[in-house]
Amino acid sequence: MVASIIAIIRYCIIGAGIALAYYLYFRWSDARPALEVILLICVVFNGLISFVSHVIFHKSDAARLGLDSASPGYQFEVGFANLAMGLSALAAFLFQWGMSAYIALVLCYSLYILQAVVFHFWRFIRRERSDAGYLWGSVIFAAIYVANMLFFALAAITQERLAPFSSTAGFLHYICFMV
Repeated sequence: MVASIIAIIRYCIIGAGIALAYYLYFRWSDARPALEVILLICVVFNGLISFVSHVIFHKSDAARLGLDSASPGYQFEVGFANLAMGLSALAAFLFQWGMSAYIALVLCYSLYILQAVVFHFWRFIRRERSDAGYLWGSVIFAAIYVANMLFFALAAITQERLAPFSSTAGFLHYICFMV
């Protein structure tokens, strides 16, 4: 029960954060403030609250996800990975490590959550969990979440002119020759 409440709160805050990021991005035509919001809400907040859900409330979270609560090792591993990424993103923001660090952390977390999407989709296809709530929360919402994080990371990479997007010729050279 507690994990379900945490999940609903998490979804609402993430949705509001993504909406705010889009507003900032299109209002100011600047990826920097939007990426900072994504970093703080989607990586820091979600990383820390996911740690709480997976580790502190692991029995409730296991029930929510349809996992075995007798051996919470998997959930602890996922919880501590979320904590590590959330704290790293918080340090990057507080100590102003810059856009490159923010981008790297958002990309890393996006790929991490994408792997969770694939895992949960696989469980859904195998009918380990076949209810609509699981599909919407653990697969569809999470996939949209990943797509939004990737959008802002790529917008920031392009705006900051970071390799391989520093120029069209540079990007084509990178793709063609993998140098």
